[in-house]
Amino acid sequence: MSIFKDKQFLRATAVLIGTMVGVGVFGIPFSFAKAGFWIGFLFLVFVGLITLLLDFIYGEIVLRTHQPHQLVGYTQLYLGTIWKKIMFFSILLNTYAALLAYIIISGEFLVNVFYYYSSFSSVGFSIWFFAIVSVLVLFGIRTIAWVELILSLLFVVIIGLIFIFGFGKINFSNYAGINPEMWFFPYGVLLFAFGGLPAIPIQRRILDSEGGKLKKSILTAVMLVGFLYFIFGFAVFGVSGEATSPDAISGLVDFLGTKIIFLGSLFGVLAVSTSYIMLGTGLSEIFSLDYGFSKRVSWLLVVVPPFALFLGGLRNFIDVIGLGGAVAVGLEAFVLIWVFVRAKSHGDRIPEYSLSLPIWLLYLLAIIFMGGIGYTLIIR
Repeated sequence: MSIFKDKQFLRATAVLIGTMVGVGVFGIPFSFAKAGFWIGFLFLVFVGLITLLLDFIYGEIVLRTHQPHQLVGYTQLYLGTIWKKIMFFSILLNTYAALLAYIIISGEFLVNVFYYYSSFSSVGFSIWFFAIVSVLVLFGIRTIAWVELILSLLFVVIIGLIFIFGFGKINFSNYAGINPEMWFFPYGVLLFAFGGLPAIPIQRRILDSEGGKLKKSILTAVMLVGFLYFIFGFAVFGVSGEATSPDAISGLVDFLGTKIIFLGSLFGVLAVSTSYIMLGTGLSEIFSLDYGFSKRVSWLLVVVPPFALFLGGLRNFIDVIGLGGAVAVGLEAFVLIWVFVRAKSHGDRIPEYSLSLPIWLLYLLAIIFMGGIGYTLIIR
């Protein structure tokens, strides 16, 4: 059967795509501009590969365990309470920062989308965005999965339109320069952009009895996202060059005019909506599955804190994603590696796939993630 006729496979793949594609994508062209295109491209390939390996690792952990959990629950099951607290802190920091960032930037995007039709401020639009996507989080996995599929397809269309409109105005000399002093800049941005671990257990449940398709679903999602990130970074940086803005879109105004503002902002709304829904669902499951809270209480614990911070005046987009970027994701990845090692020998289920990874590779991954944390904290 063709994968295009396999609704479960498409839904599971769309869930991971929707979780990965979020605010981080808008920082990719800017990171290319800071470090140089080819350095950025090499980091895109590198981070994409380690993300794929990490997602495979998590997928095997999920398949080796009968009882469904999220990251915190698997960590406690295989490593104990202390590691569980470390994992929970990193996930909470990363997810709340991301949800807050989505609320902040959604208002800016919606102002551009409805510029001629509404006088709402960015704060007002952010509040409406929060209300709508938070309700979708409460609806549950099946509604979310179909929303993810539709929005992911629309996201591909928007990326294609941006590429078509921008290709004719690309200045290929923009790709020539490099900046060795900023060589590490793309790492944190891309690690944040590729982050999608909370979606893996949800993929497994969507696939149900066809768990053997999980690995293929992960591979398809990561490859598609990596390709779309490359196209977006290539087109935006090629057009705007040194004028590339941190949000990617505003720097294109002088080159492509107001049409790109509308298209880019529409793309932004789609991207942050899918990621908010999936990250919110993942954190809600941590509270319900791993801590025993009811569905509604778990939902409130997800949506109230970031919204309260927003209402309290915490609205600096760059500061928020800086805190929840490479440090939190890197810490999650570091702990997950040792969960995987333990699950290999203590899992209570035969998985549909099993990775044969040498121990030196796992140590190398751990060093990379911890080194990234240290380097990020030092340069900040």
